[in-house]
Amino acid sequence: MKRNIYAVKIALGLGLFAQTLLPETAQAQQLGIASSNFAGTNSLYTNPSAIADSRHKFYLSLFSAEFGATNNYLRYDAPMSLLKLARKGEEFKSEYIQENLNGKQKLVMAGADFRGPAFTWQLSPLHSIAVTTRVRAAAQANNLSEEVARLYKVADGEDDSFLYKPYTGNNMNLNANVFSELGLSYARVVLDQGPHFVKAGITLKRLNGGSAAFLNLEDTDLQAEERMVEGSDEAAYVVKLDKVHARYGYAAMPDFDAAESGDLLGLLLGGKSAGSGWGTDLGFTYEYRTNNPDYQITRNGQQFTDREQNKYKYRLAVSLMDIGSIHYNNPELVWAYDVTRTNKEVNLSEIGDAETTEEMLDYLNGQMDVSENEKQTSFRAALPTALNINVDYRLSNRLYANATLIQGVRGRNAIGMRQNSLFAITPRAEFKKFEVAMPVALQNNYSVLTVGAMVRFLNFYVGSDNIGGALNLGKPYGANAYVGMSLLPLLQRNPKEQKTSPATTQQPN
Repeated sequence: MKRNIYAVKIALGLGLFAQTLLPETAQAQQLGIASSNFAGTNSLYTNPSAIADSRHKFYLSLFSAEFGATNNYLRYDAPMSLLKLARKGEEFKSEYIQENLNGKQKLVMAGADFRGPAFTWQLSPLHSIAVTTRVRAAAQANNLSEEVARLYKVADGEDDSFLYKPYTGNNMNLNANVFSELGLSYARVVLDQGPHFVKAGITLKRLNGGSAAFLNLEDTDLQAEERMVEGSDEAAYVVKLDKVHARYGYAAMPDFDAAESGDLLGLLLGGKSAGSGWGTDLGFTYEYRTNNPDYQITRNGQQFTDREQNKYKYRLAVSLMDIGSIHYNNPELVWAYDVTRTNKEVNLSEIGDAETTEEMLDYLNGQMDVSENEKQTSFRAALPTALNINVDYRLSNRLYANATLIQGVRGRNAIGMRQNSLFAITPRAEFKKFEVAMPVALQNNYSVLTVGAMVRFLNFYVGSDNIGGALNLGKPYGANAYVGMSLLPLLQRNPKEQKTSPATTQQPN
């Protein structure tokens, strides 16, 4: 019999809302550049205190962009990269995909991070400020059981043995979000005594929600079946929900005319968008500075610390990033539901025929017998709050070894984006005009080993936190790449020695 097969749906179609929003999107870290002493505004995205006493007097970033996707379940194992496969028009074969079967929960994510114009300015040796602009997008599936994840083998026609089996007690969440932010940062030196140096910083962010979708299942029992479509020789997949507690919703992107300044301004400031909110980053940095005479210079008869040197032996930075949420509350653009049902069915083929997310919602509500009274017109989508701990050790004048721990702290059932936890070791060679770094990381909640690389030359840098995936090295679980450019920054400079003209020098009597 002929199968009616649609694009593989995350968790057997439960991520349909997310796929309409973000078919090709990644969450960014940029491990290679983030800890550099010449990162400028890029250091703000891991710790707002970094801009105080930085190597830059003034730094203007033009843009930075990152794209990628990753998971901890399926890895690509083929004789050629995906790009080469597409270029040659070769057929993609199912044997190119290998499963990671370890009995643990699975995750899938894709996203993009675009950092727009931003600047940091050192007001004085103690105080610094910065302004940043940013757009982030991500689609994520978390807490997905291995058994349910393996249903993809049914969807692509490989294995029907996963049909007609009960999958009980499922707790999974799928989230998609697109939003912009305008950030204002302030950092200052709070202690400079002997070898001990401490600085602290804060970033306040105004958030503007572009679009969002979520589906959270709690203690849900389901099974998948294949049935013939009445009056057709095609088959359809049906999900039987013996017991389901589902929270799901959608915030639509408003219609606007980009040529109308009022429409565009209203969208950027949140007046016409589906939602808005506030976010905060908090951080501090401790440096242990050795009593090295090379850091002391004399100018005009006065001795002071050399501003052009990195003076620490080791640096410890701790931050809590992305505190806050976006409140989607535009009644014309927001739909949200919280339903508990038994003995319901959802036909994935009919959902796949829907042309818009609103049509998918209408069909799903019909199958779940959701009444208009159950509709809610607001929900909150959390930011991907995470604890960042960073240790940077100076091996020699230009060589550094960095250790980074990023631990996501959002709960499993929270609505909104999550930061997948990771641990990375990054050696780097750092010069004013040139820099190279190579992060080695355990990503995806410490479940996937990746190797990256970054090169900076003057005001341009390019890199990847997973160069194996980008270049098809090994058997990658994903790939990402990033690039950025700034205007040539103004570095810290020491005062010049004032020379006295012999003609004006007074001779002693």
